[in-house]
Formats: sequence, structure tokens, C-alpha cells
Amino acid sequence: MAPASLQKSTQVYAHHQIPLECDIYDATDYPPDTPVFLFFHSGGLVSGARSAVPPWLAQCCFLRKWPLISASYRLLPQVAGAGLLDDARAAYDFARSFRGHDRPVIAGGASAGFFLASLIAHHLTPKPIALLSITGIPTFHHSFFNSSVLLTPEPIPDEEVPRYLVEPVTIGRRPPSMESVFFPERLQADGSKNSQFTAPTEFPPPGNDQDIGRGMLYDHWLYNGEFLARVEDVDPGFANLTANKSELQKWPRTVFIQGDQDFDVSTKVCEDTARQLGQRAVLCLASGQGHLFERSCFLEDTLDGMDAVRRAVGELDQIVGL
Repeated sequence: MAPASLQKSTQVYAHHQIPLECDIYDATDYPPDTPVFLFFHSGGLVSGARSAVPPWLAQCCFLRKWPLISASYRLLPQVAGAGLLDDARAAYDFARSFRGHDRPVIAGGASAGFFLASLIAHHLTPKPIALLSITGIPTFHHSFFNSSVLLTPEPIPDEEVPRYLVEPVTIGRRPPSMESVFFPERLQADGSKNSQFTAPTEFPPPGNDQDIGRGMLYDHWLYNGEFLARVEDVDPGFANLTANKSELQKWPRTVFIQGDQDFDVSTKVCEDTARQLGQRAVLCLASGQGHLFERSCFLEDTLDGMDAVRRAVGELDQIVGL
């Protein structure tokens, strides 16, 4: 029997001031007991969109018959850390009971999206069976976020920021690029790359000019060391965890994919966290690669850095027991 093709559907998983939706990628022949992969998109917690799913991750889940759920969440600064945790909790509950079955969950995210996966592991039980960080931010307690790092040619003037502080509560709606948007048709029935796929020309990413400019908040808060104050109520960091061996052993095994030339989120952030987690973590370092270097790649691509991604998938298989 030919394998069922990958399908996409969208559901509201919670209503926290506004409806919160998730995109679900699965097929009709998936068993009811396989793990669910819960994914949170990139965007510095201030922008991005759930449609930005790496093709290789969609492949990984499709080949293993893991439902892939990409969830929107409310953005800073309209919510603080507690709001992010509330959204992560609701998305996690949705994934754990997906299709009416009690499911194990792998939680992961790209860039700042991994922060929500980390919150799940810190605060919720049962914990995910594994975590996957894609050039991610596990905590804002790292010194990188309090070192006046300048990512723009000049500091962003303070007067550019207030217009984003008075916006209504919102989710991310604009993906970083058309290449980052995942369509199920990008995969063939056997899970391989569909080299004949052409993205729709009439597919304007939803959003507006405000969405485009929102990304400057990450640069501004990073330079001014403001991130930790916005999420400190839910971000315990890892120092206390690593000091308590019994608690450390409860932490989900974590796989970090990281480029060694990442300047948007310093490589040291994941390197130091992996060192703190010890045997609970595996670091898959991609030589010469920057932030989100794999965002439009497929598993079979031979581009530099994809060996680290394939190694990470293999590590995840071992954790899950495949």
C-alpha cells in the first residue's frame, strides 16, 4: 500500500485574550501512539510565524509518523514571561492529548522558540521525552543577553520602540522569508524532497508593516540588556538545576543544533548550557554556520552544516528509542 501523503490542518488550541492556532502536519496512516513533535517558531519572541517550519524537520517527523504541531504564541512585550508559559502549557496539553490519545511529546523550537520548549521542561509534568534546540535560546540568564551586544550598525534609537509597546496582543504572522515557509507539497510521498515544487506566486505572507519592523525589538533589547527582566518570572536558568543532581536527572535529554559562527544568538549560549546539562545534552556543532543556517534545507541536502543536522536527528532517534 502506498504511504499516505502529508496533510496540513489548522486548529485553535487555546484562547488567551486572542485565539491561538497551531498548524498540524500529519497523515491518515499515522499510528495513535507515536510521539508528537511540538514546535515553536523563531523570531526573538517578538516576531516570526508558525508557518516557518524547517523542511528537514517536517521530513524527520513524516518519515517516523510523528505528528508535527507548529504553534503560535503571544509575543512580547504585550505579554511577559507568564503569558509565554501559559501559551506553552496550553500547546503542550493539546499535543499530549492529540487526536484523543495520551501521547509522548518531543518539544523543540528554532531560535527564541526553543525558550518555550525549555519552559515546558522547567515547569510542567510529565516532562517531554526529549528536547530539540535549533540554534536556540534555552535561557536569558546567559551573559550574552547582558553584554550590550550590537547586531545593527548603530544602536536603535529609543524613540523607534514605543509604537510596538502600545500594540494590542498579537501573534507572529510574517515568516522571515518565503523560503522558510513549509508546504506539505514540498515532500514527495516517500518523504524525499520534491524538487519540482514551486511556491505559490500569490502567497503574500500575512502581516503588515508593523510585523516587519517588530524584529528590531530583539536587537534593541539585546543591546540594552532588557530581555531577562521581561521573562525572569518564569526563566530559572540552569545553575540551580545543575547543582541538584536528582533534579538534573529528570531533565529531558536535549539535542542542540548550533552553528559555530552564530552572532544573533552566540554559540556560547548553547555550548555553556550543554556543558551545564552534562550527559543530559548533546551538542551538534555545524562548522562555519550562522543562525538558522538550516531553515530552508532538506535532510538529503549536501550543504555545509547539514551533517550536524543529520547527526542531531540520529541522536533524537536514540533518545526516543528508534
